[in-house]
Amino acid sequence: MHPSSASYLKTTVLAASSGALVIGLTLVAARDLTGLSRALVEGAGWLVGLASGCVALAGAVTLVRSKRRAEGRRDLFLDLNASRDPEAVSRGEFGWGLRVRRLFRLASGTSHPLVGDLVEIRPLEEIESTLDESGCLDGLPFMPEMGRFCGRRIRVFRCVDKILDFGRSWRLRRLEDTVLLAGLRCDGGAHGGCQASCYLLWKTAWLKPVRDDPGQRNSHGDGEADTTRLPLTVLAGPAAPSCHSCQFTELTGASSPMSRWDLRQDLEPLLSGNVTLAAFCVAMLTRLFNKIQRLRGGSGYPPLARGRLKRTPLVTHGFAPGDMVRVLEDDEIVATLDEKNRNRGLSFDEEMVKHCGQRYRVAMRIERILEKNGRILEMKTPCIALEGVDASGELLRFCTQHEYLFWREAWLEPASPLAQ
Repeated sequence: MHPSSASYLKTTVLAASSGALVIGLTLVAARDLTGLSRALVEGAGWLVGLASGCVALAGAVTLVRSKRRAEGRRDLFLDLNASRDPEAVSRGEFGWGLRVRRLFRLASGTSHPLVGDLVEIRPLEEIESTLDESGCLDGLPFMPEMGRFCGRRIRVFRCVDKILDFGRSWRLRRLEDTVLLAGLRCDGGAHGGCQASCYLLWKTAWLKPVRDDPGQRNSHGDGEADTTRLPLTVLAGPAAPSCHSCQFTELTGASSPMSRWDLRQDLEPLLSGNVTLAAFCVAMLTRLFNKIQRLRGGSGYPPLARGRLKRTPLVTHGFAPGDMVRVLEDDEIVATLDEKNRNRGLSFDEEMVKHCGQRYRVAMRIERILEKNGRILEMKTPCIALEGVDASGELLRFCTQHEYLFWREAWLEPASPLAQ
């Protein structure tokens, strides 16, 4: 058994045993008590017992996730949230949860968007009328790359309630009246050929609801656009030296501070349909278990060892879009990392552990990106983006930006195509 799994098992057994013992002692002690004393003893005992039971349940969930990872199966959170993948959302494949949310919205008389809603992007003239002199609405720019999507009918992929302030405070900040649309990423054409392919942020004022007619799904005319197949048109020429401004660089100004105790940041992703109920429960139980593990000095999930290298290796396979690759196991990747868990400046983190041992198709090679200061960074060592592999947000309180995870070629190996 892996050392981390042994730690999970130990905590789980300890929590279950403690809960059973406390409840048993409570029942025995309460037999000879009456009135308020009995109520207090029973209340305290059952509260402690149920809390221990929750920790034991969280441990069981973590053990299942650890076992699935050891067997090379897809991560449990990602599997349970598969109905929220861009392809599934674009096809209109909704479970009972989204239908229930729509009924609640109808009953409440509100019009807030939900995942899966079909919307039409307003004409450019209408959108421009909502913008200030700097081309922004509530601090969020409408970028030139977004103009080609005007008039399209597309499904809401995520309702954005918060963003991570990359490169500045590194804190979660509230963002209101904003959604992601299925498959719509920035191609960087107006920003020095940036290849980060960030998901475009859309203010709800730039969209209008459309009656969801099943007969129009996945059409390319007046119906829903098949956005999952939209090509990326990245500039091939060298980046201009000028400073750029885009949604990424303006996130701080478009958002507002948010307290870590603001429970809305956990509940709103569930209520809007960003995560299924099952995936939400798995994530919350895993978070609870990790807190208990930290208190007792045990391993968290997913486990991630620290690198030890002073100088990290450069590995070049020459992967190109369409190539099949396999993500190395986490211990193999750790062997390529320095003491900050980086390979040639690029971090490997817990979010990426979910994909270890899995096979994917290369989406693109990333050689230049726009930094927070608005300048193009030409990468000395290119990164790889994989199809369908983006930040799930589970470890960031369901943050919904879904940016591509960047991989070093040292963390990948060639793989045979997946069986049909």
